[in-house]
Amino acid sequence: MMPKRYVEKLDASEGDLPGLYGIEHARKPGSWRFVCSYADAKRYKQVIFDRLRKAGQPEAAKTWEWHHVVEGQHFADIDFAGEFSRAYLDELPCVLIAKEEHLAYNRILHTKATSELYRDIALPADLQRRAKAVCAEARVRTNHGALRARLLRLRKLYHDTYEGDEVLMTISDNVFDVAVRKLR
Repeated sequence: MMPKRYVEKLDASEGDLPGLYGIEHARKPGSWRFVCSYADAKRYKQVIFDRLRKAGQPEAAKTWEWHHVVEGQHFADIDFAGEFSRAYLDELPCVLIAKEEHLAYNRILHTKATSELYRDIALPADLQRRAKAVCAEARVRTNHGALRARLLRLRKLYHDTYEGDEVLMTISDNVFDVAVRKLR
């Protein structure tokens, strides 16, 4: 279940589905963002659409997708505590967004140019190995300055990507804030 710390500084409501938060959409008055972990997202998607239909707002579930607010490949770059496997599925926040919006974000976040500009391309490509290497780097205090700089580059990437959407910017900031606190 996604910890509430990822929706701090937002007016997030948790209803009867544990770990699922509703937050008013930053750009669309009257609309809501649904945020939870990926594991809960898979569990709750149909429930959400059934409830929307019963409330008079039928939506085609296939036109909506879950998007990790901070993508796994980027989290692996800042996994200072070695939590990648568990965190990706059970903790990192995902938001339910329209398929077109998801594709647009992925076009920005998953390109080779983005990786060259914002990521440490010397790390292993495999995410599990990458996260382990980052965790090992974090154990050496003299690496902490470079690791904080890496985190700041990724924070900028997400700020630029989510410009104008205070909800997603705040959630991504919260993910980065939690990560940097684990850098001891």
